[in-house]
Amino acid sequence: MSFSDILGQKKAKDILTGQMKSGRTPHAYLFIGPHGVGRKKTALELAKYLNCESRTGGKDSLPGPCDHCLSCGKISKLNHPDVQLIDFEYQARLENKDLDKQKVIKIDTIRALQKEVNLKPVEGRWKVFIVEPAEKISIDAANCLLKTLEEPPAWTVIILLAKHKENLPPTIVSRTQIVLFGPIPENDIAKLLIEKSSVEPETAREIAALSEGSISEAYVKLAGQSIEALEVWKSISSGTLSSAQLLFKSQQYSKNAGEFLNELLLAVKRDFRSNPKKHFKTLENIIASQKFLEKNANPQLVMDSLFLKLSKSSD
Repeated sequence: MSFSDILGQKKAKDILTGQMKSGRTPHAYLFIGPHGVGRKKTALELAKYLNCESRTGGKDSLPGPCDHCLSCGKISKLNHPDVQLIDFEYQARLENKDLDKQKVIKIDTIRALQKEVNLKPVEGRWKVFIVEPAEKISIDAANCLLKTLEEPPAWTVIILLAKHKENLPPTIVSRTQIVLFGPIPENDIAKLLIEKSSVEPETAREIAALSEGSISEAYVKLAGQSIEALEVWKSISSGTLSSAQLLFKSQQYSKNAGEFLNELLLAVKRDFRSNPKKHFKTLENIIASQKFLEKNANPQLVMDSLFLKLSKSSD
Protein backbone atom coordinates (compact mmCIF):
# COMPACT_ATOMS: atom_id res chain seq x y z
CA MET A 1 0.00 0.00 0.00
CA SER A 2 0.98 3.64 -0.49
CA PHE A 3 -0.73 7.02 -0.12
CA SER A 4 -2.20 6.52 -3.58
CA ASP A 5 -4.04 3.41 -2.35
CA ILE A 6 -5.89 5.29 0.40
CA LEU A 7 -9.39 6.10 -0.85
CA GLY A 8 -10.38 9.74 -0.96
CA GLN A 9 -8.83 12.08 1.62
CA LYS A 10 -7.20 14.36 -0.97
CA LYS A 11 -6.86 17.28 1.47
CA ALA A 12 -5.25 15.09 4.13
CA LYS A 13 -2.85 13.55 1.63
CA ASP A 14 -2.00 16.98 0.19
CA ILE A 15 -1.02 18.24 3.64
CA LEU A 16 1.15 15.22 4.41
CA THR A 17 2.83 14.96 1.02
CA GLY A 18 3.49 18.71 1.07
CA GLN A 19 5.34 18.26 4.36
CA MET A 20 7.26 15.34 2.89
CA LYS A 21 8.39 17.47 -0.04
CA SER A 22 9.48 20.29 2.27
CA GLY A 23 11.24 17.96 4.70
CA ARG A 24 9.34 19.48 7.65
CA THR A 25 7.72 16.90 9.90
CA PRO A 26 5.69 18.01 12.95
CA HIS A 27 6.31 16.02 16.10
CA ALA A 28 2.60 15.67 16.84
CA TYR A 29 -0.43 15.16 14.61
CA LEU A 30 -4.14 14.96 15.32
CA PHE A 31 -6.01 12.99 12.65
CA ILE A 32 -9.71 13.90 12.98
CA GLY A 33 -12.53 11.99 11.29
CA PRO A 34 -15.02 9.13 11.47
CA HIS A 35 -13.97 5.54 12.09
CA GLY A 36 -13.14 3.57 8.95
CA VAL A 37 -12.14 6.41 6.62
CA GLY A 38 -8.39 5.74 6.51
CA ARG A 39 -6.96 7.59 9.52
CA LYS A 40 -4.96 4.62 10.83
CA LYS A 41 -3.85 3.52 7.35
CA THR A 42 -2.63 7.03 6.63
CA ALA A 43 -0.79 7.14 9.96
CA LEU A 44 0.95 3.87 9.11
CA GLU A 45 1.84 5.14 5.64
CA LEU A 46 3.40 8.21 7.24
CA ALA A 47 5.34 5.97 9.64
CA LYS A 48 6.53 3.93 6.67
CA TYR A 49 7.65 7.02 4.79
CA LEU A 50 9.57 8.39 7.77
CA ASN A 51 11.49 5.13 8.13
CA CYS A 52 11.60 4.00 4.48
CA GLU A 53 15.00 3.01 3.14
CA SER A 54 14.43 4.48 -0.35
CA ARG A 55 11.32 6.75 -0.33
CA THR A 56 10.66 6.16 -4.02
CA GLY A 57 7.00 7.08 -3.67
CA GLY A 58 3.78 5.55 -4.94
CA LYS A 59 2.43 4.75 -8.38
CA ASP A 60 0.94 8.25 -8.84
CA SER A 61 4.27 10.04 -8.31
CA LEU A 62 3.27 11.27 -4.85
CA PRO A 63 6.11 11.30 -2.34
CA GLY A 64 5.79 8.32 -0.07
CA PRO A 65 7.26 5.01 1.07
CA CYS A 66 8.60 2.49 -1.41
CA ASP A 67 6.49 -0.27 0.20
CA HIS A 68 9.17 -2.83 -0.71
CA CYS A 69 12.05 -2.36 1.72
CA LEU A 70 12.49 -4.27 4.98
CA SER A 71 11.31 -1.32 7.06
CA CYS A 72 8.10 -0.83 5.06
CA GLY A 73 7.39 -4.56 5.28
CA LYS A 74 7.79 -4.62 9.05
CA ILE A 75 5.52 -1.62 9.54
CA SER A 76 2.88 -3.16 7.27
CA LYS A 77 2.95 -6.24 9.51
CA LEU A 78 2.95 -4.09 12.68
CA ASN A 79 6.21 -5.60 13.94
CA HIS A 80 8.66 -2.70 13.51
CA PRO A 81 10.41 -1.88 16.81
CA ASP A 82 10.16 1.87 16.22
CA VAL A 83 6.44 2.03 15.36
CA GLN A 84 3.90 1.35 18.09
CA LEU A 85 0.10 1.39 18.22
CA ILE A 86 -1.03 2.71 21.60
CA ASP A 87 -4.61 1.44 21.79
CA PHE A 88 -6.83 -0.70 23.99
CA GLU A 89 -5.12 -3.89 22.79
CA TYR A 90 -1.74 -2.46 23.79
CA GLN A 91 -3.13 -1.43 27.17
CA ALA A 92 -4.72 -4.85 27.74
CA ARG A 93 -1.34 -6.52 27.12
CA LEU A 94 0.36 -4.00 29.39
CA GLU A 95 -2.08 -4.70 32.22
CA ASN A 96 -2.52 -8.39 31.42
CA LYS A 97 -6.28 -7.86 31.44
CA ASP A 98 -9.16 -8.62 29.07
CA LEU A 99 -9.65 -6.33 26.09
CA ASP A 100 -13.35 -5.81 26.87
CA LYS A 101 -12.41 -4.23 30.20
CA GLN A 102 -10.58 -1.37 28.48
CA LYS A 103 -12.73 1.78 28.53
CA VAL A 104 -10.19 4.64 28.77
CA ILE A 105 -6.50 5.08 27.99
CA LYS A 106 -4.90 5.34 31.41
CA ILE A 107 -1.97 7.28 32.78
CA ASP A 108 0.19 4.14 33.15
CA THR A 109 -0.22 3.50 29.42
CA ILE A 110 0.96 7.02 28.60
CA ARG A 111 3.86 6.61 31.04
CA ALA A 112 4.85 3.45 29.16
CA LEU A 113 4.72 5.49 25.94
CA GLN A 114 6.95 8.16 27.52
CA LYS A 115 9.59 5.58 28.41
CA GLU A 116 9.66 4.43 24.80
CA VAL A 117 9.66 7.99 23.47
CA ASN A 118 12.86 8.81 25.34
CA LEU A 119 14.74 5.86 23.81
CA LYS A 120 16.42 6.44 20.46
CA PRO A 121 15.17 4.50 17.42
CA VAL A 122 16.38 0.90 17.19
CA GLU A 123 16.28 0.43 13.41
CA GLY A 124 14.75 3.47 11.73
CA ARG A 125 15.18 7.23 11.66
CA TRP A 126 12.02 7.98 13.62
CA LYS A 127 9.97 6.53 16.44
CA VAL A 128 6.27 6.79 15.63
CA PHE A 129 3.44 6.31 18.14
CA ILE A 130 -0.16 6.05 16.94
CA VAL A 131 -2.65 6.66 19.76
CA GLU A 132 -6.26 5.51 19.27
CA PRO A 133 -8.90 6.38 20.37
CA ALA A 134 -7.35 9.65 21.53
CA GLU A 135 -10.68 10.95 22.83
CA LYS A 136 -10.64 8.12 25.39
CA ILE A 137 -7.46 9.37 27.08
CA SER A 138 -8.21 10.07 30.75
CA ILE A 139 -7.62 13.56 32.16
CA ASP A 140 -4.57 12.40 34.14
CA ALA A 141 -3.19 10.61 31.09
CA ALA A 142 -3.77 13.68 28.91
CA ASN A 143 -1.86 15.88 31.35
CA CYS A 144 0.95 13.34 31.34
CA LEU A 145 0.99 13.22 27.52
CA LEU A 146 1.07 17.01 27.37
CA LYS A 147 4.57 17.03 28.86
CA THR A 148 5.83 14.89 25.98
CA LEU A 149 4.03 17.00 23.37
CA GLU A 150 5.61 20.15 24.81
CA GLU A 151 9.17 18.83 24.61
CA PRO A 152 9.28 15.84 22.23
CA PRO A 153 12.61 14.19 21.44
CA ALA A 154 13.92 15.08 17.99
CA TRP A 155 13.30 11.57 16.64
CA THR A 156 9.66 11.25 17.76
CA VAL A 157 6.31 11.62 15.98
CA ILE A 158 3.07 11.07 17.90
CA ILE A 159 -0.14 10.68 15.88
CA LEU A 160 -3.44 10.97 17.75
CA LEU A 161 -6.55 9.52 16.08
CA ALA A 162 -9.92 10.92 17.19
CA LYS A 163 -13.43 11.46 15.83
CA HIS A 164 -13.81 15.03 17.11
CA LYS A 165 -11.23 17.47 18.43
CA GLU A 166 -13.82 18.80 20.91
CA ASN A 167 -13.45 15.55 22.86
CA LEU A 168 -9.80 16.35 23.61
CA PRO A 169 -8.35 18.95 26.00
CA PRO A 170 -7.56 22.21 24.14
CA THR A 171 -4.00 22.06 25.49
CA ILE A 172 -3.47 18.78 23.61
CA VAL A 173 -5.13 20.01 20.41
CA SER A 174 -3.09 23.22 20.33
CA ARG A 175 0.18 21.28 20.25
CA THR A 176 -0.71 19.15 17.24
CA GLN A 177 -0.91 19.52 13.48
CA ILE A 178 -4.60 18.87 12.75
CA VAL A 179 -5.38 16.80 9.65
CA LEU A 180 -9.07 16.36 8.78
CA PHE A 181 -10.48 13.17 7.26
CA GLY A 182 -13.94 13.13 5.67
CA PRO A 183 -16.37 10.39 4.61
CA ILE A 184 -15.24 8.35 1.62
CA PRO A 185 -17.36 8.86 -1.54
CA GLU A 186 -20.00 6.16 -2.08
CA ASN A 187 -18.69 5.38 -5.57
CA ASP A 188 -15.22 4.63 -4.18
CA ILE A 189 -16.63 2.30 -1.52
CA ALA A 190 -18.83 0.51 -4.05
CA LYS A 191 -15.87 0.05 -6.40
CA LEU A 192 -13.78 -1.39 -3.57
CA LEU A 193 -16.51 -3.88 -2.62
CA ILE A 194 -16.86 -5.00 -6.22
CA GLU A 195 -13.10 -5.42 -6.73
CA LYS A 196 -12.09 -6.86 -3.35
CA SER A 197 -15.18 -8.81 -2.25
CA SER A 198 -16.77 -9.82 -5.58
CA VAL A 199 -20.02 -8.10 -4.62
CA GLU A 200 -22.66 -7.54 -7.30
CA PRO A 201 -22.60 -3.90 -8.48
CA GLU A 202 -26.16 -3.12 -7.35
CA THR A 203 -25.58 -4.61 -3.90
CA ALA A 204 -22.24 -2.79 -3.62
CA ARG A 205 -23.91 0.53 -4.39
CA GLU A 206 -26.64 -0.12 -1.82
CA ILE A 207 -24.16 -1.12 0.90
CA ALA A 208 -22.02 1.93 0.09
CA ALA A 209 -25.07 4.18 0.41
CA LEU A 210 -25.69 2.85 3.92
CA SER A 211 -22.07 2.91 5.10
CA GLU A 212 -21.94 6.66 5.89
CA GLY A 213 -18.62 7.01 4.10
CA SER A 214 -16.85 4.36 6.18
CA ILE A 215 -15.09 1.36 4.62
CA SER A 216 -15.12 -0.61 7.86
CA GLU A 217 -18.85 0.08 8.26
CA ALA A 218 -19.40 -1.16 4.70
CA TYR A 219 -17.69 -4.46 5.51
CA VAL A 220 -19.66 -4.79 8.76
CA LYS A 221 -22.87 -4.35 6.81
CA LEU A 222 -21.71 -6.77 4.15
CA ALA A 223 -21.08 -9.44 6.79
CA GLY A 224 -24.21 -8.62 8.82
CA GLN A 225 -27.88 -8.20 8.04
CA SER A 226 -27.72 -5.15 5.80
CA ILE A 227 -28.25 -7.08 2.58
CA GLU A 228 -31.25 -8.92 4.04
CA ALA A 229 -32.71 -5.65 5.31
CA LEU A 230 -32.24 -4.04 1.90
CA GLU A 231 -33.97 -6.95 0.18
CA VAL A 232 -36.88 -6.86 2.63
CA TRP A 233 -37.26 -3.11 2.21
CA LYS A 234 -37.19 -3.36 -1.58
CA SER A 235 -39.87 -6.05 -1.42
CA ILE A 236 -42.01 -3.98 0.96
CA SER A 237 -41.70 -0.73 -0.96
CA SER A 238 -42.45 -2.44 -4.27
CA GLY A 239 -45.33 -4.49 -2.82
CA THR A 240 -43.95 -7.79 -4.12
CA LEU A 241 -44.44 -9.72 -0.84
CA SER A 242 -47.80 -10.81 0.53
CA SER A 243 -48.75 -10.44 4.21
CA ALA A 244 -48.12 -14.16 4.72
CA GLN A 245 -44.67 -13.92 3.16
CA LEU A 246 -43.81 -10.92 5.32
CA LEU A 247 -44.89 -12.76 8.47
CA PHE A 248 -42.59 -15.61 7.49
CA LYS A 249 -39.78 -13.07 7.05
CA SER A 250 -40.49 -11.63 10.50
CA GLN A 251 -39.90 -15.06 12.04
CA GLN A 252 -36.54 -15.28 10.27
CA TYR A 253 -35.26 -12.02 11.73
CA SER A 254 -36.78 -12.06 15.22
CA LYS A 255 -33.67 -13.71 16.76
CA ASN A 256 -31.57 -10.65 15.92
CA ALA A 257 -34.43 -8.18 15.86
CA GLY A 258 -32.48 -5.21 17.21
CA GLU A 259 -29.69 -5.47 14.65
CA PHE A 260 -32.13 -6.11 11.81
CA LEU A 261 -34.28 -3.09 12.70
CA ASN A 262 -31.19 -0.86 12.79
CA GLU A 263 -30.30 -1.94 9.27
CA LEU A 264 -33.90 -1.67 8.05
CA LEU A 265 -34.11 1.84 9.46
CA LEU A 266 -30.98 2.87 7.55
CA ALA A 267 -32.40 1.40 4.33
CA VAL A 268 -35.65 3.34 4.74
CA LYS A 269 -33.81 6.56 5.66
CA ARG A 270 -31.90 6.36 2.41
CA ASP A 271 -35.16 6.47 0.42
CA PHE A 272 -36.81 8.89 2.84
CA ARG A 273 -34.74 11.76 1.48
CA SER A 274 -36.26 11.38 -1.98
CA ASN A 275 -39.87 10.85 -0.80
CA PRO A 276 -40.41 11.86 2.85
CA LYS A 277 -44.22 11.79 2.67
CA LYS A 278 -44.33 8.23 1.36
CA HIS A 279 -41.93 6.75 3.93
CA PHE A 280 -42.65 8.81 7.05
CA LYS A 281 -45.11 6.30 8.55
CA THR A 282 -42.69 3.43 7.88
CA LEU A 283 -39.96 5.23 9.80
CA GLU A 284 -42.36 5.87 12.67
CA ASN A 285 -43.32 2.19 12.84
CA ILE A 286 -39.70 0.98 12.85
CA ILE A 287 -38.67 3.46 15.55
CA ALA A 288 -41.69 2.46 17.66
CA SER A 289 -40.67 -1.20 17.29
CA GLN A 290 -37.14 -0.38 18.44
CA LYS A 291 -38.56 1.28 21.54
CA PHE A 292 -40.67 -1.81 22.30
CA LEU A 293 -37.53 -3.96 22.09
CA GLU A 294 -35.73 -1.59 24.46
CA LYS A 295 -38.54 -2.24 26.95
CA ASN A 296 -37.91 -6.01 26.63
CA ALA A 297 -41.02 -6.75 24.59
CA ASN A 298 -41.18 -10.16 22.92
CA PRO A 299 -39.05 -9.83 19.72
CA GLN A 300 -41.27 -12.19 17.72
CA LEU A 301 -44.43 -10.26 18.58
CA VAL A 302 -42.72 -6.95 17.83
CA MET A 303 -41.52 -8.16 14.44
CA ASP A 304 -44.88 -9.74 13.54
CA SER A 305 -46.69 -6.51 14.39
CA LEU A 306 -44.23 -4.38 12.44
CA PHE A 307 -44.27 -6.54 9.33
CA LEU A 308 -48.08 -6.59 9.31
CA LYS A 309 -48.11 -2.79 9.45
CA LEU A 310 -45.52 -2.60 6.68
CA SER A 311 -47.49 -5.00 4.48
CA LYS A 312 -50.63 -2.84 4.87
CA SER A 313 -48.72 0.33 4.06
CA SER A 314 -47.48 -1.21 0.81
CA ASP A 315 -50.95 -2.30 -0.34
